[in-house]
Amino acid sequence: MGRRLFPFFIVIFFFPMAFIISGCIIYPELVETGMKSPEAGKCGDCHIDIYHEWKDSPHAGSYTSNAFREQTFDYSFTFCLGCHVPETIFTDASIVPRNIHVEEGVNCNACHLNDCTLAGPTPARAPHPVTGMNMFYKSSELCGKCHAGTYNVWKEIKDAEDKKTCQDCHMPEIVRKLIQDEPWQKIYPKREGKQHLFSFQELIPVDEHMLSLCFTKIVQTEDAIEGALEITNTGIPHSVPTGDYGYREVLVTIELLNKTGHVAGYRETSLFVELKTALHYKEKRMIPFHFTLKDNVCTLRARMIRTSLNRDISIVLAEKIYSH
Repeated sequence: MGRRLFPFFIVIFFFPMAFIISGCIIYPELVETGMKSPEAGKCGDCHIDIYHEWKDSPHAGSYTSNAFREQTFDYSFTFCLGCHVPETIFTDASIVPRNIHVEEGVNCNACHLNDCTLAGPTPARAPHPVTGMNMFYKSSELCGKCHAGTYNVWKEIKDAEDKKTCQDCHMPEIVRKLIQDEPWQKIYPKREGKQHLFSFQELIPVDEHMLSLCFTKIVQTEDAIEGALEITNTGIPHSVPTGDYGYREVLVTIELLNKTGHVAGYRETSLFVELKTALHYKEKRMIPFHFTLKDNVCTLRARMIRTSLNRDISIVLAEKIYSH
């Protein structure tokens, strides 16, 4: 039995290892450009976990999202395409958009294709042209190639201890094999890497280490309650909201809830980059409120909510409850 399995073991283990160690290239099409640029699914054949993370991310939808289509008047603002469908960000000139697979938005090669090789931050052996240990992938400068405004704000923050990079918050650490396809995954060890989620929705915890809400100066009588909500950007090293283009709004809501939990009073404030009302790093702001009471028992609920132009997105970034 063992002798019959030995040839199979040779094929499964030693042949792939020989290809990689010798530097043999069996997938040169993965570094093609122009109209031969590969689909992201080609990378996903081996990098299965990373591909599925990316596929559900804002990067994958950067071209096809309704928000981008509507706000560019059906893609008529072509100067946006360099960052929404980039061929590669590794250029000293303006980033050139792809003319193929545009439905993939910011795909794998957009961030990993560098001078006819696929680059990354980890040690590299692969059956395609590859360079590893590129520390550029661990710096916020990488993200700043397109998210220039946010990057410049982040760069200006000098007093933050252990200031987090973009990747620290938007690409959580994970230990795993970078590839899951057979037979390659059998010869690759687990390594520290990053999840390719590129999102704040799943990543920003609703806690006071990021955004802080605090009710203060509360005065309550039999028929009214008033006070102020103090909001603080305690740990996000850029403004809230942030971004260069598009509709960027965060709502600060204060609700008076009655005994049954229904909203009996409502106060809303909008934070906009364009109107210069965004909440900067370490900034505190007071929002006054006054509600009429129909009984002497009340609950106040404050939230910071990321929303959209059509108000069809509602992501709670922070929440605070006050009961009396």
